Amino acid sequence: MLIMKPSLKRLFIQFVVITAIISIVLIFVFQGIKLFSRHGQSLQVPNFCGMTLAQAKETAQLHQLRLEVGDSIFLPQKARGTIFKQIPQAGEKVKKNRRILLTINSVLPRKLAAPSLVGFSLRQAKNELASQNFQLGKLIYTNDFATNTVLEQRYSGYPLPPGTPIDAYSVIDLVLGLDPEANITYVPRVTGLNFELAKDRITDHYLNVGPVYYDATVRSASDSLNAVVVRQDPEGSDTVIRSMGSPVAIFLSVPQDARSQQEDYR
Repeated sequence: MLIMKPSLKRLFIQFVVITAIISIVLIFVFQGIKLFSRHGQSLQVPNFCGMTLAQAKETAQLHQLRLEVGDSIFLPQKARGTIFKQIPQAGEKVKKNRRILLTINSVLPRKLAAPSLVGFSLRQAKNELASQNFQLGKLIYTNDFATNTVLEQRYSGYPLPPGTPIDAYSVIDLVLGLDPEANITYVPRVTGLNFELAKDRITDHYLNVGPVYYDATVRSASDSLNAVVVRQDPEGSDTVIRSMGSPVAIFLSVPQDARSQQEDYR
């Protein structure tokens, strides 16, 4: 039988006591870190898009999330003063007290100087409008040998002199030249595309968008952004030809998967 000297026995007891104390402290530290970080606890980010800031704050408080407005721009197709973008996106898993960065659609648009597009090709004019935060409107064709060259720019039906202050994202119509002997184009297929992509493809083929129909699934501005073309008239095909400037009617609906996600986040 091993008999320890009193001094060694005291050291051994002290070692055991110190080890026990350190173990207990470490247990409390790790448990505290786990509790502080809410380890394993997460929630789905709600969909703030389409809400006013006041509505979003109420929802964020219920979910114990923090909101921060990071930017504000103006989009005419969305309700003014509402949220149209968030980071993290709706449905992502986050911990409580996470910051959600919001982009707000401002109440008042800023003024911009109208561009000078006369003499540009249609493609050049489209790029210039997009780069200066304007929207392409109607293509108006008139007899002229310079086919698809901009002869005039219009705003709200009237000639628009370059440099005129107008709202950002305003719609600018273009008067284009057209050789009567070269007045045909193919109708593109745009089913499955959202409005902006469909419009871009249609105007790339020198045609106009319209009329535009939304079905009953589109109940808000947010729904309209999720909607895609489910039908067009005339149908797109390499064999379907129309005169330049002719309209293409499109019918839009929110896909079932997008509707299901919206219901989950509401």
